[in-house]
Amino acid sequence: MLLTITTRSLQHVKLRDRGPLKPIEVPDFVAEHLGIKGLNVNASFLKGMAVKDLELLRDRADRARCPILVLVEERVLDFEKSPQDCIARVERLGLAASKLGAPAVAVELASIPVEGFDSVAANVKRSLAAIDRFDTHLLVRPGAGTAGEANRIADLIKKIGGFRIGSMPTFAQASTQKDPVDALRRLAPYAQAVEASVKAFAKSGRHEAWDIGAFFGAIQAVGYQSTISIDYAAKTDPLGNIESARDLIAALIEPAEAEEEEVGAEEGD
Repeated sequence: MLLTITTRSLQHVKLRDRGPLKPIEVPDFVAEHLGIKGLNVNASFLKGMAVKDLELLRDRADRARCPILVLVEERVLDFEKSPQDCIARVERLGLAASKLGAPAVAVELASIPVEGFDSVAANVKRSLAAIDRFDTHLLVRPGAGTAGEANRIADLIKKIGGFRIGSMPTFAQASTQKDPVDALRRLAPYAQAVEASVKAFAKSGRHEAWDIGAFFGAIQAVGYQSTISIDYAAKTDPLGNIESARDLIAALIEPAEAEEEEVGAEEGD
């Protein structure tokens, strides 16, 4: 499992005597200062950038060995009421992702209704076809209401079908569900990325908002093996909380991978 970080996590980080990080500095900072080897880029991070700027950011990330893996759209897309606008937006995101070298775009839906389910699925599938020429995957992030129900998202993914559609569960959204662990277990089999949302850590090192260990265990239990991205959105002590999250999640990943190696060795014997 690869530990990565969102660009949103770094929006309030300030370099000594220099102010906030410039976008072009982010890959090197993530790789060298944090020791993290991958980025999820939030769409708002790209505001004002031209194509050449996206390509420059991609090249900088590649040189830092910190590739951009997911382009995350923060706007909620309503495929029920505004399908054409949503399809056009996903296509633009797919183009941007291709310039960044990111293999996936993640979006949040406004709703996944019972009535009109097939229509929403068809519209999402059309947006998937629109980005197929960019070799880009489309990941569904859980949202609010019906768009946050794990079973409903899983049904949508199965209805659309194919290997280019998947999920992107987030710890923050899971924490709003009646059974967060069950919600994560239901979505993780379809996940191509997971967002490890974090808030403040206590002085003891405990994460105060939810049990990161339990949430990690939920995705691990169903065999999830792809990327897990730290996402910290607050202004308070961004570096301190990011580093605490990094250390905690890295410690969870390490024994999990060691256990898999042992199982593989036993099967080889």
